[in-house]
Amino acid sequence: KQWYQRRVAITAGGDYKRCHMLVTQTKRFNNPAYMITNEDATRFPNLKVLGPGDKTQVLKFDRILCDVPCTGDGTLRKNYAIWGKWSQAQALGIHKLQRRILLRGMDMLKPGGRLVYSTCSLNPIENEATVLSALRDRPEFRLLPTEGCLEGLKRVEGMTNWRVMHSSGTWYNKFEEVEDRHRKAIAPTMFSGDAAVHNLQYCMRVYPHLQNTGGFFICILEKQQVEERTQVKASEIETIADLPDKTENKDENENEESKSEEAKTKENDDDSTECKPNIHKDTNVLVDKMKWKNFQGYREDPFIFLKPDASAFDSLKDFYGLSGKNFPFSNIYVRSQETKQRNLSVTGDTIKQIIELNTNRIKVIQCGLKLFSYCKEEFSPCNYRLLQEGVHFTSRFMSQKVFQVTEKDMGLVLSGTPTHKTELEPEIGKSLLDMPKGIVVFSLAAEGIRPTIMVTVYSTVNHVKSYITEEEKNHYRILLGLEPLVTKREEKKLASLQYHQQKREETAKRIAAEKAAAELSEPAETVREEGDETVNSVNAPETIIS
Repeated sequence: KQWYQRRVAITAGGDYKRCHMLVTQTKRFNNPAYMITNEDATRFPNLKVLGPGDKTQVLKFDRILCDVPCTGDGTLRKNYAIWGKWSQAQALGIHKLQRRILLRGMDMLKPGGRLVYSTCSLNPIENEATVLSALRDRPEFRLLPTEGCLEGLKRVEGMTNWRVMHSSGTWYNKFEEVEDRHRKAIAPTMFSGDAAVHNLQYCMRVYPHLQNTGGFFICILEKQQVEERTQVKASEIETIADLPDKTENKDENENEESKSEEAKTKENDDDSTECKPNIHKDTNVLVDKMKWKNFQGYREDPFIFLKPDASAFDSLKDFYGLSGKNFPFSNIYVRSQETKQRNLSVTGDTIKQIIELNTNRIKVIQCGLKLFSYCKEEFSPCNYRLLQEGVHFTSRFMSQKVFQVTEKDMGLVLSGTPTHKTELEPEIGKSLLDMPKGIVVFSLAAEGIRPTIMVTVYSTVNHVKSYITEEEKNHYRILLGLEPLVTKREEKKLASLQYHQQKREETAKRIAAEKAAAELSEPAETVREEGDETVNSVNAPETIIS
C-alpha cells in the first residue's frame, strides 16, 4: 500500500473556531492522511478500525503530542497581557486538566510508542508534577533522556524537588502539611515525593535567557512492552465462603458464563454515546468518570464515499487519464448528496475506516486532501478542475495533461499576464494547441536545493496562465530567483496608505490656511514710545501689511 494508506495523523481540538483555523493552516501539508476533529482531549473516544481478519479493534497510536493548555508564563516576553492576569491559582487549577489530557494520551498509545508532553510554562506544578503523577498511575511508562535530541539547543534538566504555594502565599513541602481550607485547591499529585525514582532530570527546560527564546518544557514518555493483565473489579471479588460448590450446578454455571460473555460482547459492540468508566488495568485509577457529551457547536456535513464506478469519475478518467487500477477512486469522498458535488477529496484507508465505523462517536471537521473542484462547461469539457493543493498527489496517477517544462517556461506562466502558447517551447506549445481548454500541469524538475515545482495551468485556445493564488505564485517565483509580483492585497494596502497620506496633507494645508486667515482678521497691537511713557495704539491692517 501507499504511505497515505497506512498512516494517519489526527488532531483533537476542543475549540470549534480554532479547528477551522487549523484547516487553513494544514492545507500546505498536502497530506491525504490528516484528520482534524473537534473533540475534548480529556475524553477522546476509542476509535474502531479493522484489524486482522476484518475484525474491529481499537486504534492505538505510535506517536502522540500532548501540547496541553497552560498558564503561558514562559511567553511573558511577547505576551504582555499575562503580566496583569497571571496568578498561582491558575496553575493549581489547570494542573488537573493537564493531568487528564496526559493520562488519556497515555492510554491511547500502543506498546513501544512514544508521547511528547510540552507546555510553554515554567511552573513545576504544570510540568514535572503533572508528568510525575501520570508516571505513578501508569507504571508501564518511563521517561527517555533528551540529551541527544535537538543538538545545539541550550536546555536545563528537569526539576526533582519543588514546593507548592497556595494563592494566599502559603508554601507547603508535603501534602500532609496542607491546611484543610487549602486542600480544595492543592492536590496530592502536585508534590515531588519520589521524583528521583522516575528520572525527572530527563525532562527538558528551555529558559528565555539562554538563547533569547521563550520558555518551554518538553519531555518524552515511552510505553514499555508489558504483558496484558486481567482487570478484576472489587465488586466481582468473592470470598471463599461465598464460593459455591464446584460439583453442584455445573450446568447453571456454564450457562451463566455464556450469558456473561454475550453481555460483554454486546457492551463492546454498543455504539451509544455513553461510555462506562475507564479503569486502568494495573493501578485501578479511574481515568474518566464522565459520560460522553453530545456534539457541541455546528453539525458538520457528512462524509460520503463514492463508489469506484460513480458517474462523477467518467470525465476525470477521460480528461486526465486516470486509471481505476492505480488511482484510489474508492477513497474519494464528498460532503453532500447533491447531484453536482462541489469538491472531490481523497483520504487513506485508515481514515475511511474511522469515519465509517465511528459515525456517532467522533466529530470530524476535515480530513484528507482536496483534489478536484466543480467547474462549468464553459471552463472545460471536464466537469472538475484539478486544484493546486492536490496536484502533487494526482499528477503521479495522470497519464496525460502533465508537461515537463523548462525554467524559462515556468517563469512565463508565473508572470502576471497570460502567455501565448507560441512563446513556450515548440514541442509543448504545439501539444497545447491540439488540446481542449482546461487545467494542465506544468512540472519543473528539482535542481540543487530547489524542490520539484508543480503548477496547475489553465490552457485556453491560444494562451496559458497559472491557476494558483498570488501568494503561491510569488513563492514559486522566489524559488526560481525571480522578483515577487505585487499582489492585489498589497496594491490595496498601498492605495490605502497613499489615500490617508493625501488626506493628512490636505488637512495640514487646510489648518495652516485657517490659522493664517485668523491671524490676518485679528487687530494687531504695536508699541510706540514717547519720552518716558509707553503708549499702546492699534494700527490698521494696511499698516501691518505695508
